[in-house]
Amino acid sequence: MQRFISGLLVIGLIFTSAGCVTVGNNAEQGALTGAAGGAIIGSLIGDSQGDALLGAIIGAAIGGAAGAYIGGYMDRQAAEMRQDVEGAEVERVGEGIRVSFDIGMFFGAGGFELMLSGREGLNSMAIILNQYPSTHVFIEGSPYGPGASEREIALSRHRARAMADYLRSRNVGADRFTVRDYNRSRAASRGNRLSMAVMADDNLRNAARSHAR
Repeated sequence: MQRFISGLLVIGLIFTSAGCVTVGNNAEQGALTGAAGGAIIGSLIGDSQGDALLGAIIGAAIGGAAGAYIGGYMDRQAAEMRQDVEGAEVERVGEGIRVSFDIGMFFGAGGFELMLSGREGLNSMAIILNQYPSTHVFIEGSPYGPGASEREIALSRHRARAMADYLRSRNVGADRFTVRDYNRSRAASRGNRLSMAVMADDNLRNAARSHAR
């Protein structure tokens, strides 16, 4: 685990630069830079170790005094999520926030249309995300295990996109999201939870570096 985390920290430092990488998976393919690039590469490595969200958060980290500045921003945001987003399990991790919900709060069995309880939870989440605009949001689809059918993989993807689309409809910027499902070869059951990670975007990273000088 220590080697895994050390490798991800190196990735985070690499993506602190303005370099660009093209990444492809079942959900998305595109050119990614900065915080988003570090997060997506970190998530791919993290998924192979059983925790894509941890990988995304560490992959986007910058560390040092600038990282502490970002941590304060995340502390305030996480406190509001714990207070205002019903049904959310909120965990501060490094320079980011991990948020998870029970799938049954959002979707019926086998479906990807958001239920009222899920929309209410996302309404509260959208208010907070709009109050803290300098973040990138990484959303995973519903978990499935090795040997999953194409239908299960598609359902995972559709559920993640449904959550992102609803947050966008509540005025959270479309460019703030990375949405992905699980790759069949890396998939492992993570319980009956839907998860997202909230990390610093490039604007916050730059402000943190300026503050640390």
